[in-house]
Order: sequence, then C-alpha cells, then structure tokens
Amino acid sequence: METLAKQLRKTVKFTTPYQEIAAEFDTDPLYVGQIARGERKPIRGKGLKILNKIKELTQNKDNEKNSKNSTESFSA
Repeated sequence: METLAKQLRKTVKFTTPYQEIAAEFDTDPLYVGQIARGERKPIRGKGLKILNKIKELTQNKDNEKNSKNSTESFSA
C-alpha cells in the first residue's frame, strides 16, 4: 500500500523555481541556487543564461508587486 505522500507526489507536481530553471537549462538545482545566492559568478554560457533567467523572474515579481500596489492605491 502506498503512503499518502507517495500518492500526492504522483498527482501534484510541486517544483521550486530553482528546479524549474534547472530543468529548462538541463542542469542541477543546486547550481541554480549557487548562482542565485551569488556563490557562483557566471560570465558566459549556460551559467549566464541561468543568471539572466533569474533576473528576469525577479524583475517580473517586482513589477507585479508594483502594479498591484499602484492599483490598490487608486481603488481606495
């Protein structure tokens, strides 16, 4: 008999942003984390593409927050 955790893993696909980026660039999530934390400083190739993707995602999040905050201030 399977545990509930195993059943849940089959039905719910939970991945972290690092895992999604790693899958996209065919690399390890630990490497993505090292780049995100500044432990690795990529200057070319796959590492630089990963860094740019991380920056793109963080800028998108910042833009979403800013647009949400500006919308809330007008609705008051």
